[in-house]
Amino acid sequence: MSNCQQKLRAVCRTAGLGIVCALIPTTWAIFQTGTAQPRVMAASTPSFSADVAPILQKNCLACHSGSVHKSALILESYSALMKGGKHGPSILPHDANGSRIIQMLEGDIDPQMPAGADPLPSSDIDRIKAWINAGAEGPPASEAASALKVSNAPDIQPEVAVVSPVTAIRFSPDGKVLAVGGYREVRLIDPASGNVLATLSGHSNYVRSIAFSPDGKLLAAAGGSPQLEGEIKIWELQSHQLIKTLVGHKDCIYSIAWSPDGKVIASGSYDKMVKLWDVAAGKELLNLQDHIDAVFAVAFSPDGQHLASASQDRTVKIWNVATGQRLYTLSDALDGLTGIAYSPSGDQIAAAGYDKTIYVWQLAGDDGHLSQSLIADEESLLALAWSPDGKTIVTASSDGSIRFRDAKLDLVSAIDNQTDWVQALDISPDGKWLAAGRFNGTLSLYDLKTYREVGGQRPVFDSLKPHNGNEAREAAGR
Repeated sequence: MSNCQQKLRAVCRTAGLGIVCALIPTTWAIFQTGTAQPRVMAASTPSFSADVAPILQKNCLACHSGSVHKSALILESYSALMKGGKHGPSILPHDANGSRIIQMLEGDIDPQMPAGADPLPSSDIDRIKAWINAGAEGPPASEAASALKVSNAPDIQPEVAVVSPVTAIRFSPDGKVLAVGGYREVRLIDPASGNVLATLSGHSNYVRSIAFSPDGKLLAAAGGSPQLEGEIKIWELQSHQLIKTLVGHKDCIYSIAWSPDGKVIASGSYDKMVKLWDVAAGKELLNLQDHIDAVFAVAFSPDGQHLASASQDRTVKIWNVATGQRLYTLSDALDGLTGIAYSPSGDQIAAAGYDKTIYVWQLAGDDGHLSQSLIADEESLLALAWSPDGKTIVTASSDGSIRFRDAKLDLVSAIDNQTDWVQALDISPDGKWLAAGRFNGTLSLYDLKTYREVGGQRPVFDSLKPHNGNEAREAAGR
């Protein structure tokens, strides 16, 4: 793994595994024989495995497993959860307010849970309450259960105040909303004023990639917990309601893309897999297996017939979306690739990564060849975007620069001396604005005609306070 990726995965705190609670139930993984299946979260009818388990997974299992069972509570299965512990049942079906779990989560019974950590977001508690009031039903009998194993990941709390990096950024199709991903949440921002329109919370870890549906009505945000599972949450943009959650990868997701027809989402994960998801049905369509290392970027061709995936294994692979067949591999890169983009015409594709080089391939039929390449920066390239008019390729580098090049890779302009790594880039659909998100949690908008920053650097996320009471120490960006 590159130094860049190591730092990204170590930043802030972990997803909360090891944060304990005396009487909070935990998750129960749903598997078919030998293969984990995607879970679909429905907004209308809460379910244990899809709605409740993902919330509780990161808070309780470390202290309520078969080997560690505080308060005599074992939460490795739904039946054990409903059995309760030494204080009796923790859940009373159809009576959320009377259930001990809710009373402890809301602080009506001391100590408030999770112990030694921030209270759960109200949206998470409301989801658990809705499940209980609906009858607290378990998984259907047709689903085979397998006990969830405790992760070995330690719970590392910050010693100083920390701010989440900007890990993903995307304009809506009409350009009126800028979605910014960070630690466990997405902020929806009005790019004109900089005002926060809404916060979409409840993600298990960093939101590493964002995609809007072509009609702009839905937003998909992907991430997940390293070495545990990836997740894709789909939100309704107008109501800010969670529609469903897709789970199937065995590691965190680094990139997602929405097909031009709005029917399919593609995802690339650290587990080396590329998956295609049926958005309407909320299920996995195809699992594309050919990369031998982490997949950091995916992109649909403008006509939606092909999918490109870029990997740490130094290759770009082109897939037939309808069949899942790998058509060919572009293997000119000398190191891992972090970003990829089709030209608006769809006959070219650009990629960049750790070898500091931009590659542009000419595509024709079922083959592609390298048309040009350029060592473009002094350090690794962290992000890449191709303008809607096809005239400009933008890259961000860990050398502290953003560079603008024409389609022949000739340098047009540069913005040097960034205050921190720019690891997320996107260009507005009208081609007027460039959004850049930094590792220190700040966001900037640049006018693509003048290359000037508009409105200054804006902090996006709230600071996470240390739990040791040492708020007076200097805040840290990493």
